[in-house]
Amino acid sequence: MIINMVEEGQGFPWHFDTNNYTVTLAIQNGEAGGDFEYAPMLRTPSDENYDGVARVLAGGSPLVRKLVLQPGDLQIFRGRYSLHRVAPVEGPRRRYVGIFSFVEKEGMCGGVERTKQLYGRVLPRHYEREGLRADALRD
Repeated sequence: MIINMVEEGQGFPWHFDTNNYTVTLAIQNGEAGGDFEYAPMLRTPSDENYDGVARVLAGGSPLVRKLVLQPGDLQIFRGRYSLHRVAPVEGPRRRYVGIFSFVEKEGMCGGVERTKQLYGRVLPRHYEREGLRADALRD
């Protein structure tokens, strides 16, 4: 389990998850902002759908949905296939979310570059398990 903390002016850019399924538990919202935005099932295990991704990144895609999670809300999400982000948080109160991740292939962990982006460091196991995936999708 990871506790994700986002401070004022921070969020998470558009991305797909490394893992197949995620369960999140909203713990605390910022004063404003911090909405969860997503384009459900934008890609499949065999199709990256680069055109659909480009439309979302360009803004104004009708596929994008917004979810305002409240403390205590539990969400089950297929982030491997749904492009998503967290909009920047506004105000001094931090946004906290608990994240539980699940994968289809035993022993899989985040790739080296993606893990560095998220956590600022990697462990030896990230190098040892690089590329261990149930699909060929990009992280």
